[in-house]
Amino acid sequence: MKNFNALIERLNFKKIIAIYIALAVITGLLSVGFLSYMFKDKLIFAYNLNNLSERIEKGKLGIDSVKSDIISLARQSSDIVDILILDKDNRVLFSAKQSEFGNGEFKLENERGERGGYLTYFKNPDVSFRLMDNDDLILNAVFTGHEKEISHHHKDENFFRNNFMSKRIYLLSYAVNRNSGDKIYFISDINKIPEGEVYLDMAGSVGMTFVVLYWILLVLWVYQDAMKSKIDAVLWGSIALFTNLAGLFVYLIYKQSNKVCYKCNTIQNRNNIFCRYCGTKIGNACKSCSNIVNEEDKFCSSCGNKISA
Repeated sequence: MKNFNALIERLNFKKIIAIYIALAVITGLLSVGFLSYMFKDKLIFAYNLNNLSERIEKGKLGIDSVKSDIISLARQSSDIVDILILDKDNRVLFSAKQSEFGNGEFKLENERGERGGYLTYFKNPDVSFRLMDNDDLILNAVFTGHEKEISHHHKDENFFRNNFMSKRIYLLSYAVNRNSGDKIYFISDINKIPEGEVYLDMAGSVGMTFVVLYWILLVLWVYQDAMKSKIDAVLWGSIALFTNLAGLFVYLIYKQSNKVCYKCNTIQNRNNIFCRYCGTKIGNACKSCSNIVNEEDKFCSSCGNKISA
């Protein structure tokens, strides 16, 4: 234990924290850069999809004027099954990929047992759609395959177990033109990026490593500071270990509520006039009655004697 305490006492936490912050920032930037490069196609597609959706919803573009943009967007991603333009009555006016959904009407129905945002294609009960916001659609495209997403989010597990193997399930996002009421449906079948989840797990592991290092450094700092203050370092280190920031705040409040010797940093009772460890005078007393007085007191609160400067 003595060797351990000697090692902890020699640690320079100012330098350690500076190195930790520098490494965390550099590693974070490298991780973001690496993931951005690996998922660049998905991110570019996400930007273009959101940009097109916003322009359509705000009525800045007429439906006819976006057909070329829709075709271009559909070609950008293998995830896109089709992009449809529908009128107010759900009649398909345009299909970017001429899929099975591009003819006649496109209606979706709520089926009993299909909860959690799932809708069934009225022409084929074996085809279901999960209704999603654009942001959710892109996140699922980047982070995981739709099998895991459906299993995680679907509230009716019996439906998932009984129907997933026999159903085709797509992701559906849409935008509505405020002026005309026409709708654009984005139908996706998520194709995972090879090793995509491995990359994300690696980035998550790196992030968790820095969290663990932060936790350990906080505990060691509290332990070291408690040793210097001549109080139970094991106790306060254990409190910080199990409570993290809460334990740190309690420790700092405890130090603040007591007197600290300016010479040796030992924590002691506020009534101490001399340090219990090094004997340095750290307080004042009334010369008449020996009552403890503060530096700003002009008279003793006990006997009324005038405190000399």
